[in-house]
Amino acid sequence: MQLIRQNRSFRALFVSSLFTMLGTSLLNIVFLIYASSFDQSTFYVSLAEFFILAPVFLAIYTGFLADKTVKKASKMIASSWVQALLYFSIALLFLSGKNLGLFLAIGGAKSLCDFISGYKNGLRAPILQRNVKNDEISSAFGQLQGLSSLAELVGQPLGVMILTMTKQSFYLVGCVNGLLFILSGAVLYFNRQHLTGEMGKINKKSHLNLRKTFAQIRLVFTVESKNSNFVLILLSVILLNFLFAGIGPLTDLSLISGQKFGMSYSVAVLIFNLSLSAGMLLGSLWMKDFLKKLTLQKLFVLIFALIALFAVTLSNLAGLALFLIFVLAYTVAKASPKVNSLIMENISSQDLGKISGGITTLFTFSIPFGGAFFIFLANLIGVRLTLDLIALLGLCFFIRGILARKT
Repeated sequence: MQLIRQNRSFRALFVSSLFTMLGTSLLNIVFLIYASSFDQSTFYVSLAEFFILAPVFLAIYTGFLADKTVKKASKMIASSWVQALLYFSIALLFLSGKNLGLFLAIGGAKSLCDFISGYKNGLRAPILQRNVKNDEISSAFGQLQGLSSLAELVGQPLGVMILTMTKQSFYLVGCVNGLLFILSGAVLYFNRQHLTGEMGKINKKSHLNLRKTFAQIRLVFTVESKNSNFVLILLSVILLNFLFAGIGPLTDLSLISGQKFGMSYSVAVLIFNLSLSAGMLLGSLWMKDFLKKLTLQKLFVLIFALIALFAVTLSNLAGLALFLIFVLAYTVAKASPKVNSLIMENISSQDLGKISGGITTLFTFSIPFGGAFFIFLANLIGVRLTLDLIALLGLCFFIRGILARKT
């Protein structure tokens, strides 16, 4: 918190991000509830999950666009205004009725908003690099990650509360989202004089070179440990994210198929999402634990084991699954600040957006495929068998990781 009090640049970015993440979190759960209100709820919830995951695949391109942007602060402000307009448009679409065409339009607008958020993150990175000391970078990203989890903790109950108090007024939720993004842009606008810094020479004619980007990403992880096997780390993350992508959609689908805790679908989804967010928040803010000393490879092995345990318990032991998803989120939260710190310390400001976006795309491109695959499989063979498959794969990758450490 000392960094927030003393660094005006970080404070402005932090508060602006709070409004952005709060709005995104609020609409995510409301969009799922909206999808579950259709007659073919399983199909629409599956489609909603696709719209939520799709922008992740383009993270490397949004980062590349951010690197080519000269006036980064002003573009961040303008992007917030555009997002506000999109959310007000979504609000109007909610008023227009309920059919597949409108649902696709709402999902497309939401995905576009998330795409713009990825672009803004790329714009934010070099501003952070130039205005935050090297020994504070890890703390800064830990606080931003914790903020994201805090926004989930506040935004999701807020969304459910607004819907309950207004008798399912999705229109009002869209308006609240628009206002939150206006506030996000306003914070940046009134602090724009602090969002400066020499960004270096920007080549607007440069092209996205995937081979060069991959080489720079490899360098980042070579720095962490001279003995690290980059290919093994890469494959571990791809497989981990592929499995993890199925956790969220399958949890939502599992909660549709049966009344967990004797509560409604929206409340049950809220409970699981709050547990996930609480784990991420605590894991991001409490950095002085035994997990801090673990390498990325060891963290991944532990996460595989937790995914397997969660998948086994979700169908029959909802209470234990609720605890396990908290522990899983807590463990996952330890990896991101370490990666972001490595990027900031070893990559120039001209390439920050591209490299951070490249790592996001490279490490998470399997998420849309994993989400789509497990959603399809759940509709084909059932949620229970799909969860059993995830548990089996998680166990196999856990054993493979243990054996790899011994060789």
